[in-house]
Amino acid sequence: MEFGKKLKQILEFEDIRQKDFAAAVNIAPSTLNGYLNYGKQPDFEIVKKMAAVLKVSTDYLLDYNGKENEPPLTMKELVFLTKMRSLDKEKQELIFKLAEMLSKE
Repeated sequence: MEFGKKLKQILEFEDIRQKDFAAAVNIAPSTLNGYLNYGKQPDFEIVKKMAAVLKVSTDYLLDYNGKENEPPLTMKELVFLTKMRSLDKEKQELIFKLAEMLSKE
């Protein structure tokens, strides 16, 4: 997925206003608009700031999973992962253990 589409998807899903995000990353709203709508590419320092503000990895933001032939996450998977992120560590581990048990069957 293109960087701008991925970033737009995250901002919409997290209900973050573009103006607020641009301010948090310390870039002009017009610069953010270029990334979102016109195929412009940020430098790595900006990508790192964006990932930090969104609390995601740079790999996730760049839509890179190391598996070129694997499809990107579905919206359902994205919702699940976002909800997981808000759980405390103990609950996350419990869900992972349950998923591991179910995948063995």
